[in-house]
Amino acid sequence: MKKIIVVLIFIFSAITSMAQTASVSQYLYKFSPLGEIIVRNLGMEDKNGNGVIDIAAGAGANEGYEGFIEKYGKADIGFIINGITQGANNGILEENEIVNYYYLNIRFKYPEETAIIDKEIKAYVYANNLPLVWLDNEKGTVMEAVTKVLGEGWNEKQVTEDEAVNMHNKALKGMKIYGRPGLPSKNGGYYTLPEFVLKKSGYCFEAAQFGFWFFSMLKINSNIVCADLTENILHDVIKLTNTGKIIDFFNGIAGYKVPANRWIIRNPIQSLGYYIGTLGIQQRNTNQEYNTDSLEQAVIYNKYDIADNAILISGLTKKEKYQDVIVLGEFIIKNINIADIMKTNQLGQIQIKHNLQAILLFLIKSYSLTKNPKEFSKIEAILKQYYGKDDYVNLYIDTYKNMLE
Repeated sequence: MKKIIVVLIFIFSAITSMAQTASVSQYLYKFSPLGEIIVRNLGMEDKNGNGVIDIAAGAGANEGYEGFIEKYGKADIGFIINGITQGANNGILEENEIVNYYYLNIRFKYPEETAIIDKEIKAYVYANNLPLVWLDNEKGTVMEAVTKVLGEGWNEKQVTEDEAVNMHNKALKGMKIYGRPGLPSKNGGYYTLPEFVLKKSGYCFEAAQFGFWFFSMLKINSNIVCADLTENILHDVIKLTNTGKIIDFFNGIAGYKVPANRWIIRNPIQSLGYYIGTLGIQQRNTNQEYNTDSLEQAVIYNKYDIADNAILISGLTKKEKYQDVIVLGEFIIKNINIADIMKTNQLGQIQIKHNLQAILLFLIKSYSLTKNPKEFSKIEAILKQYYGKDDYVNLYIDTYKNMLE
């Protein structure tokens, strides 16, 4: 699967209007709707409304941090995003930490919680017409297609992981699924799970989502994981939780050496955001403006991701929604470790650093046009520290600094 490469074009232009809203702030500092279902049913509540679960000695009290850790285990272990691990041992449970931990260590091991969470998530997705990225539709299109290959009652058997893997491969081969060529963002985006089996084709993204659904039907814990194969190619596979076995139906990693520690979890909620974000990119109109409504939905479900935020900020800047740009940009700056990102040189970091630079430059522009020299100077200092040798960055700063005066 080709990675989305963000190419952001900065246009020096006079301000024509100041269309501003505060809508972005309504979803950045709260759990996503699907994340909230998991949080609530695991005995936690964001009482102070800062979008995380705080330890009692921290910003909040009685939010359930301690009870969660005591019952389910230490989840404050951080999560990998933007090429680095963040949030470990900080007395805060972020959405990605909680969701990752649920799918790795709680789902199916705690049947009561699992039944309630899975039921509520499915109900919310159906009721709100969210894309069926890893879920079957209400008609059971995916189940019907698999049953034609494996026979009635295939998901009612208790099988070993090896037997389950054989069944998984047999199902995909029996449905005659093949890989799609081209770039998803220029090819209509990804298919939903029902579309995947009806069209009998997909990228590694859809194959991994199918795997997650399939093993879920057998009550076997698995997670979608992804890794950069090159600077421009990101690949998704399924990883079984108990054994760590990788299932790669399209064999996309053939010829690549991917160390075990390079596989990064992309949990189901993040996958939803990734699907919607890709759709928003390919829905650009004739003026090459991004569908910001779709991109805002993507950020709701993957709000710590630099790329998703950079694309949305680009679209909002083009629409001159500078206050929204500021809210989004400040959220990212507050919630990532720039120093760690900038000193990391693993595959994929070139794009991450490029998108971070874009966010900082859009902030510079927004602070200039909203006449905020104090905040302008803070971002200028960051840009000078990490991108100070870039002539374009320096020209951009100078141009918008002159507009402040």
